[in-house]
Amino acid sequence: MIDIEGFRAYLCEEELAPNTVKSYTYAVQLYAEKHDEITKSGLIAYKQEQLAKHKPATVNLRIAAMLAYCRFAKIPMRLKSVKLPLRTNIDNVITPEQLDTLLRGLALDHNRCWIVNIRLLTKTGMRISEAMRVTKRDILSGSVTMHTKDHMRTILFPSALIDEICGDIASLSAADLVFRGCDGYPVTPGGVCGSLRWYAEKYGIPKAVMHPHSFRHFFAIEFLKRRNDIALLADLLGHSSLDMARIYLRQSQQQQREAIDSTVDW
Repeated sequence: MIDIEGFRAYLCEEELAPNTVKSYTYAVQLYAEKHDEITKSGLIAYKQEQLAKHKPATVNLRIAAMLAYCRFAKIPMRLKSVKLPLRTNIDNVITPEQLDTLLRGLALDHNRCWIVNIRLLTKTGMRISEAMRVTKRDILSGSVTMHTKDHMRTILFPSALIDEICGDIASLSAADLVFRGCDGYPVTPGGVCGSLRWYAEKYGIPKAVMHPHSFRHFFAIEFLKRRNDIALLADLLGHSSLDMARIYLRQSQQQQREAIDSTVDW
C-alpha cells in the first residue's frame, strides 16, 4: 500500500517548498493509480509512460519524487534520470529596450509597486520564489540568506537597487514583504505571471519574454557584459556548478542564425 499522506507529511518535515511537496505528492499519486507497491518493474513502466507524455525535465521531476518516496518508505531503489539535451542557446529573454519600455509604461501609470518588483528581479537575478520572500529588513541589510533549491544561499542587494526603492518601502514594517501586487498585498506566482502577460499586452511587449525567469536571464546576460566572471555569476545566481551558468555565454537561436547566414559563403 502506497502511503500518500505519510509521504506528504515526510516532505513537509524535510522542509521542502510547498510547490515541491505538491508536485512530488502528485507524481506518487500517478504511480499509485496503477501500482499497489513500489517495484523496479513498476518504476520502469512508470518512467516509460511519463516519457511518452511529457518532456524530459518533467519526467526527471517525477523520477525524483519516486526516489524521495523510496527514501521515505526505506525501500532501496535506483532509477536513472533522463539525460537532458544540451542547451546551445537562450531565447525569450527581455531586451534592454523592452525593459525600458516596460519601466517607462509603469512610470507613466504611476505604478511604483511593479517598478519595485521588476527592479528586484532585474538587479539581483533572483528566482520569483526567492523574490516573494524578501522583506524590508533584508533589503536594508543589503543581503539575505535563505533556503532555496535544497541548499542555503545568500542573495546580495546592490546599492543601486536599495537607493532606487528605499522611498517605496519606507512605509513598510521591517518584516513586511517587499514584492507586492497593486493592491498592496503579496502575490502568488500565478498572479505574477498573469500580471506580466497583462503588462505585455498593454505596453506592446512580446508575451514570450514577459515571464518571471526572463528577468533572471536578463540579469545574467547584462552582468556578463559588464564583468566577464562566470564563476562569480554562478555564485550570485545560486548555481551549483559553472556549467549551469555557462548558458549565458551563448547566443540566442536568432543570433546563431544570423551569424551562420553571414559567415557561410562557400
